Amino acid sequence: MLSQVTLVSLLASASLGSATPITPRQAAQQVVRINSIENVAVRSNGLILATNMNSATLYSVDPVAKTSSTALSVSGTNGLSGIAEYQPDQFAVIGGGKSIYKVDFSSGTPRSTLIKTITEAQNLNGLAYFDNSTVLVADAGRGNVYKMDVNTGAYSEVARDPTMAPTGGIPFGIDGIRYANGTLWYTNIFRNSFHKIPLDPVTAKSTGAQTTLWTNLMGDDLCFGPNGKIYVTTNSRNSLVEVDPTAARPSPVSVGTVTGSTSCAFGRTDRDRNVAYVGGGQGVFAVTIRL
Repeated sequence: MLSQVTLVSLLASASLGSATPITPRQAAQQVVRINSIENVAVRSNGLILATNMNSATLYSVDPVAKTSSTALSVSGTNGLSGIAEYQPDQFAVIGGGKSIYKVDFSSGTPRSTLIKTITEAQNLNGLAYFDNSTVLVADAGRGNVYKMDVNTGAYSEVARDPTMAPTGGIPFGIDGIRYANGTLWYTNIFRNSFHKIPLDPVTAKSTGAQTTLWTNLMGDDLCFGPNGKIYVTTNSRNSLVEVDPTAARPSPVSVGTVTGSTSCAFGRTDRDRNVAYVGGGQGVFAVTIRL
């Protein structure tokens, strides 16, 4: 796993000369300040979970009180990245760039256990829900995607494509991933690109060629909105952009400004279903989306 310092350095050196100009629609509202948030997920009770690549602490953020606390410390790792819920209040989270852990809130007291270490992995980063017993995991170093059974730890490669591979000597390719309805959506952060590829809805194996949606805007992680749109964080471009997934060549529209935006997840209560919570270099921010 790249350290946050290294990642910032690599972002600064990445070629952005042809990047699409982004005009922000609104400034985001800061929820809490926690340095260098890598990924976020939202629990059904409305609390936000936030990870940091340089810490084993899984943070719990209350967006109403605007406070943060330690949900738990994941034993056996020194940093956390991608996180996704696969069963009610049960989450899979990447630790240390090679391992997948289970974090279980369903019994009241949160507990973490190791699911599996993928020894051949180089830099696991993105993680997405596939079904109630399976998650998809992107290896930014190898440029591929695994599926993993969260109950047994069994895993296998299900997708690999040149658009997922690192580029320009930077050992970091495919980054954020999300799956829905037979399609895997993914970014390649240092190629400034966004893609989709069909997956079999049962086996999760790729079933066709990928489609490149853009090659001129840095994308980090992404999330699905309640309006059917996709939202992509742009890291050093400091924004959250909205994408129409039905467009052949979507034009990203900025919906908010967040410094060093890395990840996003929508609220799950009646109060905040139209709010995208965005992780970034200076904490967790709220961007209200006009539905």
